[in-house]
Amino acid sequence: MNKKISLLILIISFIYSSSSISETQEYQGVKLRILNKDTTEKSFYTLPLSQTLEINNTIIIVHRCVLKIEEGKQEEVALISHEFKTLNKETNKFFGWIFKSSHYINSPHNPSLDIRLHSCLEKDPIFLKKSSF
Repeated sequence: MNKKISLLILIISFIYSSSSISETQEYQGVKLRILNKDTTEKSFYTLPLSQTLEINNTIIIVHRCVLKIEEGKQEEVALISHEFKTLNKETNKFFGWIFKSSHYINSPHNPSLDIRLHSCLEKDPIFLKKSSF
């Protein structure tokens, strides 16, 4: 499974970097906005890449965060893996890119959390930090 994920990351990286009219900038951290659908609590999590975030039977890992500039338009995207375990011990997995401008394009399905990319961070935040703004 890890070889498949590594190969997928390599292919997607090649596609993103091969376009001659686009420019990408790699970032070292990410800020996620997570809404708890049950309590309506909105929280922001600042975390470095590859760090595990565990919330409500959910595991989230951000592998990459990239600013893509193409034809004068900017888009921040993050490559994440998301795993949600239900009470029946069923597992719902997601591995893909989420977009800052439109979370409806591609987003993990989670019945209790709404996960959105707030921003990519240039500097490595080193530690996980939770805030309410």
